[in-house]
Amino acid sequence: MGIWDPSLWLPKEVTWETLESTETVLYPASRDVYIAMGIGVILVCFRILLESYVFVPIGWYFGWIKQPLQERIQTHLRGGFMGKSRLKRVSECGWRFFMFISMFTAGYFVLRDQPQFYDVTECWKNWPSHHLPTKVYWYYTIETAFYWSLLFGHLFFDVRRHDFLQMLIHHTVTLGLLYISWTMNMVRVGTLILFSHDAADIFLELGKLFRYANWQSLLTADFIVLLIVWLATRLYYYPFWIIRSIVFDAPQLIQSDYSWANLTQKPIVPRVLMVMLCTLLVLHCFWTYILFRIGYQAATTPVGVDDIREESETDSEDEGPAKKKEN
Repeated sequence: MGIWDPSLWLPKEVTWETLESTETVLYPASRDVYIAMGIGVILVCFRILLESYVFVPIGWYFGWIKQPLQERIQTHLRGGFMGKSRLKRVSECGWRFFMFISMFTAGYFVLRDQPQFYDVTECWKNWPSHHLPTKVYWYYTIETAFYWSLLFGHLFFDVRRHDFLQMLIHHTVTLGLLYISWTMNMVRVGTLILFSHDAADIFLELGKLFRYANWQSLLTADFIVLLIVWLATRLYYYPFWIIRSIVFDAPQLIQSDYSWANLTQKPIVPRVLMVMLCTLLVLHCFWTYILFRIGYQAATTPVGVDDIREESETDSEDEGPAKKKEN
């Protein structure tokens, strides 16, 4: 019995041939991971161009760069995106903010007419025979590509922060979840997780941008909104809707006699998926602790909201201090 034996992945009497696409019906295929990885490389290249021609001019405008603008753009294109300067940190946050808000917006328009958007049990009903709309196919593929690009950047040229290991685990677990859910056509639950997680990440990255710009009033307001959205999506919707439905609704809909507790009962891979989703919840709890530490620091010290994940910053010699602004 090999790892691709359908009995390990799929309900009784369902084979991989059952999930082969036809001219009229689209199903996901494990080989599509290469498409996602290829788009991930394209996104990395796009990120470098966006940093060079959008974020570098913004940094120059705010006084973070002493070099002439065109000279600094050329420096960035030749490898300046791998530094540790303030501009580098701002560029990282700006890139992630752009992608998270883009993917969240796309997710809403893609998912608003999908059955699982209103009833999470639709993720399991008639599984795995869920036809895949073309727009959902590309939404999932591009989201997966984005996480590949995040992993590439995290390993090779992002600024390393104190939670480097936790973020590495997060990106790895997320990509594992995306691959497994795609391969076994549990795309519906994957779309809900992606959409709900992108919401808080928008305000997380926006807050970092406000912090670097020294816009304390906007930073405080953003932090309050972030806490509300984070708690609502990561510690309410995710565990009490997604995880609860997986634990209590999914077994009977996956297979009439299926039980999570019977560890030797096939299929096995859905249990692997559940463990990975629970691992993600543990990471959510860790970052919630970090957020509350930041909130406590803001309430008890004159420094205001700050990111305790950051190491001390040392601007490179071609960059100057940011202009102080207060909104």
